[in-house]
Amino acid sequence: MRYTQFLFFVLLNLAGHFSLISPAFAAENISLDEATALALQANPDIAVAISGREVENGQALQAGKRPNPTLSAQIEDLRSRNRQTILQISQQLETAGKRDKRIAAADANIAIADVDIRIALAETSAKVYAAFYQVLAAQQAQMLATELLKIGTTSKETTAKRVLAGKVSPVEETKAKVIEASLKVDLVNASQQLIAAKKRLISLWGKGLASAETTTFTAVGELDKLNTLPTLNALAAELPNSPRLKKASLTVVQKQAFSEIEKSRQTPDVTISLGARRNEELGGITQALIGLSVPIPLFDRNQGNLQSAKAREVQAQDEKTALENQLQTELAIAYARWQSQIEAIDTYRQDILPGAQSAFDAARKGFEFGKFSFLEVLDVQRTLFQTKTQFIQTQAFAHQAEADIQSILGLTSTYQPLIDDVNKRNFYEIK
Repeated sequence: MRYTQFLFFVLLNLAGHFSLISPAFAAENISLDEATALALQANPDIAVAISGREVENGQALQAGKRPNPTLSAQIEDLRSRNRQTILQISQQLETAGKRDKRIAAADANIAIADVDIRIALAETSAKVYAAFYQVLAAQQAQMLATELLKIGTTSKETTAKRVLAGKVSPVEETKAKVIEASLKVDLVNASQQLIAAKKRLISLWGKGLASAETTTFTAVGELDKLNTLPTLNALAAELPNSPRLKKASLTVVQKQAFSEIEKSRQTPDVTISLGARRNEELGGITQALIGLSVPIPLFDRNQGNLQSAKAREVQAQDEKTALENQLQTELAIAYARWQSQIEAIDTYRQDILPGAQSAFDAARKGFEFGKFSFLEVLDVQRTLFQTKTQFIQTQAFAHQAEADIQSILGLTSTYQPLIDDVNKRNFYEIK
């Protein structure tokens, strides 16, 4: 089974397995696997890559075709007694293996198109991975903001009652109102960030769902579930297997194939012709005609095209080297970001969050003994919630860095069996 047919088969199975690709899914929970399935079914980048493969299939079909024969007819002298009628068929015979070299170049184009599909799959999967965890983070941040606003509203109402009872100054009530208003703004911002995060995720699901502008679904997953990555050296060792480098290597092969085509064009093709001449002047006899035509490469020997093709071959090799350096740099930067976020997460868990919680517990106890006002307790609690929000965002940044690493290496966060099976088919090999 061809790779493209296999891919369509897998996507159709996914479509049958997940019934979410309809407006009805809007109010449902959605997991990372389901979000990825939606993207693999309808993402336009994948559709473009698959269409590109079909284009190259047509080009490969055309590359194997031989030149058409030419049929010609000629009449000399319209007077019947002197008329000569010539009927001739000519066939161009390609030399220097031109057809085989065209087929080799077409195969290289198909191999590149196959890698483009793999690149689209990996990049889409990485984008969904990052966008999904951004939604999870935004959901948690909104819940924290909602909870804190409830506390702020309760604080304002409690303070108002204490003012009426003459236990606290009216200034305290004003402070409580200001805090509540600030918390309302925080909740609005958190809600807007959640809507924006959901829209980024929806945009990866193709025009059908993206145009619906529905953001009422809930992402279900564990934001604090972080993968353990190998060392940077171990990841760097996998770079040669990345689809982008595979494509660069195949581009070098493609340019070499084009050079061979231009080189073969330096050898002229031969045209043979067979025909007959009916000569009325000689009593209507029919004479056989055999012809051979060979262009003489005296002035144009295809020197310029061959030189350009050779230069493009060197250019492709240089581009591959540049891409290797670029990917190594990108991988090192993404890995450093991932490491820093993991270290920050550990610091939050071990020091910052316990410290903020301890400060809040101490303020609450102090309030019970009359050492702190309710607003002071609320301020400490707000600091605790802000710290939790920053911790949530740090986790999201860690997932984003991991998604960048996946994209650089051409890995996928889900459907690894699909990618493994594709790899076993070795569709990079030029036949």
